[in-house]
Amino acid sequence: MSTMSNVISNLSDFCELLACVFLGVLAGILLWKIAFDKIDLEWLISEDNGHASMSKFQLLIFTFVIAISLVKLTEKLGKFPVIDNGVLTLLGISASTYAVGKGIQKSGMDTGPIAPNSPKLPKPTNGEQDDPASSHVQRAKEAADEAIRHADTARKAAAVATAEADQGNQNAGGELGRQG
Repeated sequence: MSTMSNVISNLSDFCELLACVFLGVLAGILLWKIAFDKIDLEWLISEDNGHASMSKFQLLIFTFVIAISLVKLTEKLGKFPVIDNGVLTLLGISASTYAVGKGIQKSGMDTGPIAPNSPKLPKPTNGEQDDPASSHVQRAKEAADEAIRHADTARKAAAVATAEADQGNQNAGGELGRQG
């Protein structure tokens, strides 16, 4: 039995090491992406209008404090600790504060002035398109302009054809009137 428990203990240690390596690699990838502007943290605790959000900040801080505390307790106790209702209540209060704040913000007609660095403000362009969607928008506008030109050409052709048909009907009516 002791060999079986040794195998299980070794397997447990290996899985723990593997989980730590995985989380370390994941953290390294995230830090690399943050360092090279692949992940933008500028709006992590900001509202849509660019102003800081206390409810987002509170939720972020409570979540990190509780997560770090659980990791430290797990490390100290050697097992996952029992999470009491007080911790869950604090997280619930923090999350509901954020949800209520967001609800109030969305229901208000005037959200206040937009911060100067807000993503809602149009970005200045230097003739280059940063957003891949903007190239699709540009092509759609060009296609719409071309469609308008074709529609104008078709309208003019229809007007000419109608005028010629009216002229032909008048000529045909005049000839029919002379024959009769």
